[in-house]
Amino acid sequence: MVKVLIVDDNDNNRLTLNLLLEEIEEIEVYEAEDGQIAVEMCVKHNFDLIFMDIMMPNMDGFEATKLIKQVQKNCMIIVLSALDDQASKNKMLSLGAEDYLTKPINAELFNTRIKHYLRIIAHRSRTTTTATSQVLNPFNTQVYSRSLTFRIDKEEALGEFWDYWLKGEKNIIDLSDCVRLIYGFGLWLLKNDQPFSIAMEESSDKVYMMLLHQGVIKNSIIKNILLKHFAHAKYIVTKEMLSFQLDIEVKKAVVAMSDETKKILSKSHDNVLCATEYIENCAISFIGKIDGLEAINDETDKAILDFERAPSKRTAMIICDNFQEYANILAELIDFAHLGFAVQTLINFLSTLTEDQFEDDKVKKLSSMLINLLHDLSSWRENVFITQVARDVHYLDASLLSSCIQIESIFEEKGIDASSGDDDIEFF
Repeated sequence: MVKVLIVDDNDNNRLTLNLLLEEIEEIEVYEAEDGQIAVEMCVKHNFDLIFMDIMMPNMDGFEATKLIKQVQKNCMIIVLSALDDQASKNKMLSLGAEDYLTKPINAELFNTRIKHYLRIIAHRSRTTTTATSQVLNPFNTQVYSRSLTFRIDKEEALGEFWDYWLKGEKNIIDLSDCVRLIYGFGLWLLKNDQPFSIAMEESSDKVYMMLLHQGVIKNSIIKNILLKHFAHAKYIVTKEMLSFQLDIEVKKAVVAMSDETKKILSKSHDNVLCATEYIENCAISFIGKIDGLEAINDETDKAILDFERAPSKRTAMIICDNFQEYANILAELIDFAHLGFAVQTLINFLSTLTEDQFEDDKVKKLSSMLINLLHDLSSWRENVFITQVARDVHYLDASLLSSCIQIESIFEEKGIDASSGDDDIEFF
């Protein structure tokens, strides 16, 4: 029997969760009205799964999670909160929570995830790890000599992978999203009788997580799923490996919040930043660099046309060099790190193309899509930095990621996994 604890000061929220859980067999549900009561219950009883609100009287979810993890390290804590900011999410996950859902609860999403939570809890008694010394990640060769490999041939091993990363305090930003995505790919591979490995390497400030799938999943499927479920991920996809780069969180002193601040933070928000507000806080030195992008745009446009007329490795590298100017400037704009990473990933891909891949129809498609991408970047520069009419400075992010995926798919080999689509892969 799985023991579940619902921690929330709102009666209606607890009732909603009870209704969602009532059809699930072999679980026993308990309730706590605030964090203090939850901690006291956890001292007396062991719980397998805890749904934790954040903003509560007497003791909030941050403190309760921290204390509960001290007395029950093996319990799975899932955050259910109206707070939709990244800082709250990172803090809860660093304190030991294993997933983070925002209110109002999506019933379909909740039902899907609860099945996985219970499945993982069922596998928690098995733990083994195997170390490997070979550097695999495509991001950085300067990593520690230690590494970790999970060789997955059954679901228990996949649950073991989940437990290793999410059962304790790891202080890695976006770790929960990354592990959940790899877990979803893993379930699909096991379902199709495809054994695989998951490897980890790290440096002083980064963690590199790699899914080695032997080319079973098409790159276009992987990228479309990442765009849908983990759009801001820093990743590289090759024929046989999906690699993630994650940042290790630097712990900072906790700043006390006033009641008024907590009230404001308790409201959901979507972190939209308009162009005028962004420019007001942007360093003047960057504006000159942004102005210089107009000339780069013209040079890149000419380079793409030259490539279309005479496709070669040389003309392709001129395109890469011009886009690199964009990537370098974007890398300096911290708020556009994901946009810059997408452009850099595209450059890395274009630099791997060989002349025997430059078939006429592919060259025409590539040139057309690169022109469209360049025009999107020009429009972004105009709307954010010049006219400042953009209501959200990140409006281009998803579109650019999608464009990069489509460009790479032009050269993707057919055959492996031809009948499979992303609908066959189970995510939560």
